[in-house]
Amino acid sequence: MRVPLKQMLDLGRYMGRKKRAGEKYFPLVLMLEPLHACNLACIGCGRIVEYKDTIRDQMPLEDAVGAAAEADAPIVSICGGEPLMYKHIVPLTKRLIEEQKRHVMICTNAILVERFIKQVAASPYLSFNLHIDGMRETNDRILARDGHFDTVVRMIKLLKEKGYRVQTNSTVFRETDAEEVEELIKFLGGLGVDGMLVTPGYHYQVLTNDDLYLTKEEMPLKFQRVRKLADDYKIINTPIYLDYLVGERDLLCSPWTTVTRNPRGWKGPCYLITNGHYKSFAELHQATDWEYYRTKQDVRCRDCKLHSGFEGTVAMDFGKNLKDSWRMVRHYVA
Repeated sequence: MRVPLKQMLDLGRYMGRKKRAGEKYFPLVLMLEPLHACNLACIGCGRIVEYKDTIRDQMPLEDAVGAAAEADAPIVSICGGEPLMYKHIVPLTKRLIEEQKRHVMICTNAILVERFIKQVAASPYLSFNLHIDGMRETNDRILARDGHFDTVVRMIKLLKEKGYRVQTNSTVFRETDAEEVEELIKFLGGLGVDGMLVTPGYHYQVLTNDDLYLTKEEMPLKFQRVRKLADDYKIINTPIYLDYLVGERDLLCSPWTTVTRNPRGWKGPCYLITNGHYKSFAELHQATDWEYYRTKQDVRCRDCKLHSGFEGTVAMDFGKNLKDSWRMVRHYVA
C-alpha cells in the first residue's frame, strides 16, 4: 500500500466523527515547524526568506506537544527548517506517538537521520519523508550541497534495512525535464521506498527567483509523465490531484485541512500565504474566511497548485463521486 492502512483507517474514522458532529472546517494534517533553522540553504526555499529575522527561534517542547493536541489532527508532519536539528525532536516524536497516538512524519533532508534513529525505534506510527529534488547533479545544485544525493540514497537504504517507513518528497522546478523526473521515480522505486510525493515548484508570496519556478503553462507536460508512472510506481499523489496538475479538471482549495504551527504561532491562512500569526488554533479559525480562500478569490491563490490544500479537498470529497472514489481505492491499495 502507498499509505499505511492504519493511518488511512484512523483518518477515515476521524473525518467521519467530525462530519457527524456537523464540523466543516477541521484539519487533517498539522504542519509542525518547531524551528526554521536548517543545515542547508536550498535555492527554492521560502522559509529562509520569510523567517530570516527569527531563524534561530525554537518552540518550547510543551508548546510543540500542546499544538498537536490543540489542532487534534490525526497526522503530524514535523518539518521546518530541518526538524532533526530541533533540540527536543526525540521527546517530541515519542510523546506524539506514545501519548497522543498521532501518525508522525519527519520531513528531513536526511543529513541527521542516523543520529535520530539511534534514539527512536521504528513504529507503525512513524514515517520519514526525505527531500530529494532530482538525480545527483540537479539535486545537489538545488540543495546547494555536493554529496547530498548520495546521503539521501544511503539513508533510504539504512532506514529500510532497519524497518522504518520511508517516502520521498521531490519538487519539480523549471530546469527539471520530464525525462529526469521519470528517471528519478524509477530509481527511487528500485530502492524500495514506500511512497513518492512529487510536487510542482512554483512562485509564491515571499519568493523572488522567478526563473526557477514552473509557470502554470509548463506544469501539465511534466506531470502528464508523473501521472502515467503512478500506475506502476508508488507515487502517493492522488489521481484526482494529478488530473488537476495536468489541467484536466479544476479543484477548489481546502486550506484548513493542513494547518501550520511554528515558533511565531499559528500561521494563517495557509502553509504558503502569511497574513499573520495567531496565539491559538481557535484564533486562527476565527480570523480566517475559509470560503474566500477555498474559492481562490485572493490573487495570491490563483496560480497555486500546492498539494496540501488540494489533496485536502480530494480527501474531504471522498465518497461524493463513485468513479473518483474507486480510482482512489485502486490507487492506494496497489
